[in-house]
Amino acid sequence: MAASTSRQQPEALPCLVFDYGEDGGEQRRPTTLYSVADGVHRPCEFEELRDKRSWVTSHGWVLTWDPTTLATFLWNPHAAGRRRIVLPSFGQTTTTPPPADSFCALSGKPTDDDGGGGFTVVMVEPPGSCFLLFCHVGSSSSSPAAWVRHEYDIGTRKMDIEGRQRMKRSIHCITSCGGKLYHFIRSTAYGVLEFSPEPVFTTVRMKPASPFTTTDMFVASIFSVDVDGKLHLVFIFESGGGVVADVAVYRVDLEKRKHVRIGSIGDRAILVGGRRNDMGAAGWCRARRHGLLPNSIYWMNPGDRRLRVYELGKRTEEVRDPFKGVAESADGTWCRPYWMIPART
Repeated sequence: MAASTSRQQPEALPCLVFDYGEDGGEQRRPTTLYSVADGVHRPCEFEELRDKRSWVTSHGWVLTWDPTTLATFLWNPHAAGRRRIVLPSFGQTTTTPPPADSFCALSGKPTDDDGGGGFTVVMVEPPGSCFLLFCHVGSSSSSPAAWVRHEYDIGTRKMDIEGRQRMKRSIHCITSCGGKLYHFIRSTAYGVLEFSPEPVFTTVRMKPASPFTTTDMFVASIFSVDVDGKLHLVFIFESGGGVVADVAVYRVDLEKRKHVRIGSIGDRAILVGGRRNDMGAAGWCRARRHGLLPNSIYWMNPGDRRLRVYELGKRTEEVRDPFKGVAESADGTWCRPYWMIPART
């Protein structure tokens, strides 16, 4: 019976994960999964998520740290066979693991069970910190090198209109695309992170995107995503009360250094929002294959705890309540879910 559940579990992807953390004591709430295909809450049968700290990536692979054994590994929740890549423990680099709200990305897709082909796992600590951790995983040795904690310097930003007060700029999130990692600085500039093997930071200057079609004032949430090897931006505009006024998708033409608005993403669903909403990275999957609406944006709005499904072509919106029946955290607050998507093949 348990084996059958294990085989069926990946079919719940993509899903929102309601994880209350590894430290809940006697009042710990169980981790649950909300499948967006059928709107059903399911108990989490993934052993890799229970009582562990996890960070998802846009590739579908999940970085997991076990506070009991200190084991750290990547795992693919959608794989049928062997699906783990063992990584060094964070304890070799620092006495504590990265914060739970750190951001994780892979420089490329793992190509086989042992991580052959070479890629880098990157952990960016939350805004306010200027540290990242990275670990190279390659085919030249049987085990990857240790994690390296690196303090970066990508300049400063103004704290007041006059610019008299400034603070160090930190990376909010990173998006993997074409073997490089991109972080949004402003509409006219992207930061680029590469490894050789140490981190190397550069900047790409861009013509600004122009998604504003009216003079109305909107609140914009912006997300970056790699769609088939091309960097894209998703703008979601709210007109008040959580109402979506418009959704715009731009392909980032890095060669011509401009943004090109597109009207369709085909048989794809882009999933954004949740735990990291402001300038968060996004993921996507084949829509029909996973029971989702094609040419659509699935946005988990942490402001009103509603999931909005926006179809780009018809410009229609459906509002769902994934929190219905979900318990509060032990401290009385609501758990902020995060997306877990199928690994792309």
